[in-house]
Amino acid sequence: MNLAKRYARKDTKTLIMVLEHPENYSPEALEAAEAELNFRELEEEVIYALVDEVNRERIVKMLNELNPINDELKLLKSHWLSEAEMRRITKEEFKLLLDRKDGFRFDVLKYAIGGI
Repeated sequence: MNLAKRYARKDTKTLIMVLEHPENYSPEALEAAEAELNFRELEEEVIYALVDEVNRERIVKMLNELNPINDELKLLKSHWLSEAEMRRITKEEFKLLLDRKDGFRFDVLKYAIGGI
């Protein structure tokens, strides 16, 4: 089966994921995914909603795998979004992560109570 037929069977979000991870795909695969997206003639709002969703997932995954002691926080690149937009999304997701993880703070009281 050729790439065009393979990507014609994929959902739109998967095609966007392919294009947002160019390092994982051949130039032919990227070209086929982009051609399939163009063929579908989707509205810009639909594409950008999915692009936002895919990039938030990528950023959350990167932040969850980040070792704050040894790793450097790197800004991911996007096929569609500018560096400023990616920076904004990264800041938003980082703030949400801090809120979920209670700011990475060690609460001595919770630790002491848990030991009782």
